[in-house]
Amino acid sequence: MSDDENTGTGPRPDAADPRTDPIVLPSGAVLVDDDAVERPGGVSRRRFIGGVTAAAVGGLLVGGGVGSLIGRATGGPKAGAKVANRPLSVIYGGDVCDAPAIVAKEKGFFAEAGLDVALHRTVGDEDIKAAVGSGQFDASSGIFYSWLKPVSEGQNVKFVAGLHAGCLRLVVPKDFKGRVADLKGATIGIPSLSSSATMFFSMDLLDAGINPLPEAKQVSWKVLDPSTLADALRRGQVDAIATSDPIAYRPILDDYGVELSSNMSGMNAQAYCCCTALNGDLVANEAPLARKLIEAWCRGSRYVARHEAEVARIEVDKKYIAGDVATIEKLLKGYGWKPSVAKLKASLLPGIRKFQSTGYLEASADPQKLADKAFTTLGIGW
Repeated sequence: MSDDENTGTGPRPDAADPRTDPIVLPSGAVLVDDDAVERPGGVSRRRFIGGVTAAAVGGLLVGGGVGSLIGRATGGPKAGAKVANRPLSVIYGGDVCDAPAIVAKEKGFFAEAGLDVALHRTVGDEDIKAAVGSGQFDASSGIFYSWLKPVSEGQNVKFVAGLHAGCLRLVVPKDFKGRVADLKGATIGIPSLSSSATMFFSMDLLDAGINPLPEAKQVSWKVLDPSTLADALRRGQVDAIATSDPIAYRPILDDYGVELSSNMSGMNAQAYCCCTALNGDLVANEAPLARKLIEAWCRGSRYVARHEAEVARIEVDKKYIAGDVATIEKLLKGYGWKPSVAKLKASLLPGIRKFQSTGYLEASADPQKLADKAFTTLGIGW
């Protein structure tokens, strides 16, 4: 059995048992009848919870506290319990590295997990972070640096798993002979001031002695429609571009650009480019559903490794990505596909501290508190 098949994320074969068949409350919380397990004093879990809810649910429904009450009473959902389901929406940007969600959708991993997931392509300059934080969409992906400031300012988002390594490039014309430090005074084309590439390469600029903040005017960030970035570099309208594949790779492929830096190399190289970013209410109120989403999503990431040709064809033929299959396959083979919750957690605190030095995150922010606020494992150990 291949790794992508042996993930433990598919439906459990457990037969239904009337004593353990769960009750799904209006809040979405799952309550398991566990009469066989006695609490101190001989009170079963359901009878215990029933006594509490009879006295308190009326008031808690108004304040939204049912899920919290049930969580305290049961210690969380039991392993193998049925999960309250509803349609979920994942928004993506149209990059090669959106493969994990695309694969999970097209190969049926979401469906096998009992999930109804719709993928939505971002439109124009749509603010993905606000869309996920507000609950307009349930989840997205992206490098965590670009989400730190919104989360610190109150966006209701939780990181859970790292999905893959690679996909961001800082590209200059082929005749550029310098280093990152030689970009001082340059105009750099970007898809937005808050994009993953802008935030990541700000750290490379800082390391090279360049203040990356727009108001410092040591570089000029020029926001362009993503589809025009490669041509802007070719025409000399910008001195460099910082963006994601496949657009970032086009100047290299067409032999008029070279990679000056990437998030796969150098002192700021990342184990993960994109991580999963979930709406905080989904995590707080529907944790079992959120966990199933993460498990199936990461199963999609694992599948990409050793199936790059198939995945490239899916991305192109299904019109998720604009490009040719051979190029997309080559790019997919250049990334790392080892999703992990634990490794993302380990990278957060040092990443926040480094990113804070760019000035995009307030100096007064407490990195540890921000890491705690922004991250959850959902009980996943890998």
